[in-house]
Amino acid sequence: MRILLAQNMFHLPSHGGANKSNRILMEQLAARGHECHVVAPLSGALRRTSPERHLAYLRDLGADIRSATGELVVYEYRGVVAHAVVEPSRLARRVGEVAATLDPTWTLVPSDDPGLIMLGAASRATPGRVVYLAHTLQQLPFGPGAFYPSAAGTRLVGAAAGVVSVSRAAREYLRTWGPIESELIHPPVYGPGPFTALPSGGGAVPTASTASTVSMVSMVNPCAYKGLPVFLALADARPEVPFLAVPTWGATGDDLAALRARPNVTLVEPSDDIGTILARTGVLLMPSLWDETFGYTCVEAMLRGIPVLASDVGGLSEAKLGVPYLLPVRRITAYEAGAHARPVPVVPEQDPGPWLAALDRLLGDPAHRRELGERSRDAAAAFAASLDEGAFERYLSGLRPVAPPSPPASRAKAPSPERRAALAALLAARAAAARAPGTVPDQGAP
Repeated sequence: MRILLAQNMFHLPSHGGANKSNRILMEQLAARGHECHVVAPLSGALRRTSPERHLAYLRDLGADIRSATGELVVYEYRGVVAHAVVEPSRLARRVGEVAATLDPTWTLVPSDDPGLIMLGAASRATPGRVVYLAHTLQQLPFGPGAFYPSAAGTRLVGAAAGVVSVSRAAREYLRTWGPIESELIHPPVYGPGPFTALPSGGGAVPTASTASTVSMVSMVNPCAYKGLPVFLALADARPEVPFLAVPTWGATGDDLAALRARPNVTLVEPSDDIGTILARTGVLLMPSLWDETFGYTCVEAMLRGIPVLASDVGGLSEAKLGVPYLLPVRRITAYEAGAHARPVPVVPEQDPGPWLAALDRLLGDPAHRRELGERSRDAAAAFAASLDEGAFERYLSGLRPVAPPSPPASRAKAPSPERRAALAALLAARAAAARAPGTVPDQGAP
């Protein structure tokens, strides 16, 4: 098969769950002998970089640079050819160009697509051969959590040849609010293992001045959506405990300032290898305040025996795999317009009490911490082993293109030649009247 992934998020780096999942999926398909291409932005409002800097980053990763201009960088990485578009406004056009050359069997479009730019471009370039990937519930064009509700977008999703959900929560959301049926496929993004258990156990509660680097309380993507107020409250309540924050796509300037103001919080750059972050982690916090679609980082930590404290929202309850702790939060239910592509959440006041009690027990009871780490590792290892790397390939192989929807019929007939001539004469007369001194042109409709 020839497969095109048209996504409105970066191919590399892939620090978010959705783009990491997509990147690994395409690499797995390429390894199985399929021709795989990706069209993605090189930079954006939340990640500004130049083609030169991006080229240096790609070369360090071992990517094969095929061509590079001020508008486009084309490279191959792990068998996948990526077309990184410098100006996001040119993304849709590039999708059409690659589709015209590749003639893809299927075009994959993730839900993380503000304005439905890629879904529209893919539907035009490869009608009847679009497969929609439901990653972020808030980016779906329907339902109570939708950032940008769109009846037209809902019709485009419903007209796709196939829709794939990455969690039970996503499948149920699509079914309830679409209503759209989808195929549930948990992406096998965790690697083959074996996964080394990290020394998250220990004796006394660590302190900010004496703790080793493996005993930090960590949070990836600290921002309002993901529960930054809970993280800050815990850091303030336990100033002697070292905390680690890994800002990615969601952190704003105010968020970073709030983190830097805490002397017991260390900020580190994100990494394409999550293992380098987890190697410094004793407890992982995931206090999300919106409905998570799943929670890949939760499973990544559990595979290494790291206890995870997660909020009981959306797909995080799936990602915890039945292991404590799922903790309460007050969810985000309202958003305001923001300066960037994402709305600004109105964050309800949070109660950090249950979180502080759970964290204190983990840090103060080494036996409980080790026991929870072992349970986490066993559950995550069984889950990872149950995933089928060939499931998505088989799903695509069993799909058939669908007939593209017919364009809606015009409600009004096209004007006759006589009518067009009369309208043209009327407009010309009005233009002449407007040019005449001392006259006021007619403002009425013809």
